[in-house]
Amino acid sequence: MKSSSICKELKATEKCFRVQQYENGDFIELFHEHVPSSRISAQESFQFLRTIIIKNHPLGSSEILRTFLNSRGKNPARIQFFNSHTEHPEPGVIRKYFCSQGINTWYDEVVSFSDFRR
Repeated sequence: MKSSSICKELKATEKCFRVQQYENGDFIELFHEHVPSSRISAQESFQFLRTIIIKNHPLGSSEILRTFLNSRGKNPARIQFFNSHTEHPEPGVIRKYFCSQGINTWYDEVVSFSDFRR
């Protein structure tokens, strides 16, 4: 996974959403948009990233449903289709990644106004 730099346009009161696809040795940007942080929760941000990955893969309805199952039980089997992690690419900023099979999605959010771009 390629870690991209923070968007130069990111403001302290926004979330910056990005989507890249790995293709033939290069990362191609598919989506980049800013929204006010107050307009979207962390849970909704996470679900958006998950949805974008599903949108960009040829999963059927049954496979999509199985990606939402918890790990209790074995039938039907849960599909662990996504990987997620968190990093701090610069002081005051948190990045939440959600990735699967060549699609990298993430959002950057300022969590410490006093440390952001001093």
